[in-house]
Amino acid sequence: MARPFSNDLRERVVDAVTGEGLWCRAAAKRFGIGISTAIDWVRRFRETGSAAPGQM
Repeated sequence: MARPFSNDLRERVVDAVTGEGLWCRAAAKRFGIGISTAIDWVRRFRETGSAAPGQM
């Protein structure tokens, strides 16, 4: 079973998109994660106010 990414990485990706104005695709490339992962984290942040992982 895979471990979730760190909260620090999640926060940096979300900050790059919401704070710096990067697109999810550019943030994903910068941090070496999948595009859909970045999209999911930003969506979760906008819906709940947190990019923390859900229950596994």
